[in-house]
Amino acid sequence: MGNQMNDFEWPRELQTTIDGLAQGGDGVGRYAGRPVFVAAALPGEQVRVRLTERRNGWARGVLLEPPSNPAAERVTPPCPVYQRCGGCDWQHQTIESQRQAKQTILAEQLRFVAQTDQAEVAVTAAAEPWHYRSVARVHIDGRQVGFYAAGGRQIVEFEQCLIIDPRLNTAIERLKPLLPLVGLREISLRLSTTDGTIHGHLLGQGQSGWRSWARRWLAADKTIAGVSAETREGWMALAGAEYLYEQLGNVRLRITPTSFFQANVERARAVLQQIEQFLPLNNTTRLLDGFCGVGTFLLPLAHKIGHGWGIEEHPAAIRDAQASAKANQLTNVTLKTGKVEAILPQLKQQFDLAIVDPPRRGVEPVALNALIAAEPTMIAYVSCHPGTLARDIKILQAGGYSIQHAQPYDFFPQTSHVESLVLLSKV
Repeated sequence: MGNQMNDFEWPRELQTTIDGLAQGGDGVGRYAGRPVFVAAALPGEQVRVRLTERRNGWARGVLLEPPSNPAAERVTPPCPVYQRCGGCDWQHQTIESQRQAKQTILAEQLRFVAQTDQAEVAVTAAAEPWHYRSVARVHIDGRQVGFYAAGGRQIVEFEQCLIIDPRLNTAIERLKPLLPLVGLREISLRLSTTDGTIHGHLLGQGQSGWRSWARRWLAADKTIAGVSAETREGWMALAGAEYLYEQLGNVRLRITPTSFFQANVERARAVLQQIEQFLPLNNTTRLLDGFCGVGTFLLPLAHKIGHGWGIEEHPAAIRDAQASAKANQLTNVTLKTGKVEAILPQLKQQFDLAIVDPPRRGVEPVALNALIAAEPTMIAYVSCHPGTLARDIKILQAGGYSIQHAQPYDFFPQTSHVESLVLLSKV
């Protein structure tokens, strides 16, 4: 157990009343004025807690028993491996409560971190609460197949995962009789919601016999369109199709096995639609898409603008974007490989509008300053982490931008993960 006692002595067990939810999804109580983060606890509940991690200023723990006064929002989780599996952390509360909590988390981060009261956070945009994921990453040990346990590397087996697309559950079941495969440690399965095909990407060591095994997998399951493997040099195709394809707007996007693409494609389409509604696009618009990935937003918007610039640090993703631009006959986009902070100043270009969709770590301050210097009149910031979003918005506000709209999205129901879209305009 993590332990850093310093000058405060935590007990092994304690009682507390939960008064809120933390950004990471835990309930938050207090002990001797210090916060205690409790997994699967809800506001208003009085709980007995066994501490699993102790620091001088805070502690983390788990419920010793069900709350003595369960919240009205508490429900029985339908998943038999909930809290053992590390995938979901909010199945114990209603979907309405989850969405309200995500709205509150975003509002609090903007208020306390970005230090702005000007933003009125919209109600969390609803999504299908179950079977919404088009990606599943399963870990493998011999014939054992499952997800990692919460906070560890123990494999938790399951019969049917309730948040992945049923077609992925079927593919995983069909996969099991083909195991074991020497050296295989992990398979990432991605489903195309456009054509229903699935691509499997293998990770592990040795890779002896993997190519013939991949051909067996394709023969055993006709929904598997292609199989690839991770190598030290990148990735290699083993059998079938090399790429997956997904339709967003009027564009067919190519996706390499190692390229990032949203796991909830329906929600990605909703964000694209809202960006299209918010940004005043026309045939003279100069649009920047920082962190453009495979062209998720830039390419579907290309037919509405004068010219678009996309920047992406992962070469495989930019190659996908380039291939998709060519296949869709989009000649008004310029795609650059590299970090935003390095490429943006080199462009020596002013932009009318900008989109940024960074990873969880957010945008580097030097990149934000380069973005401010490019003087777009409006910025659409797509975020997967409210804390880094709020930190970055504080810098953008200092650079002369103000929030016009803040919209949380329920990309990942049954989890505390908050995606959001914030629209800023030049003051």
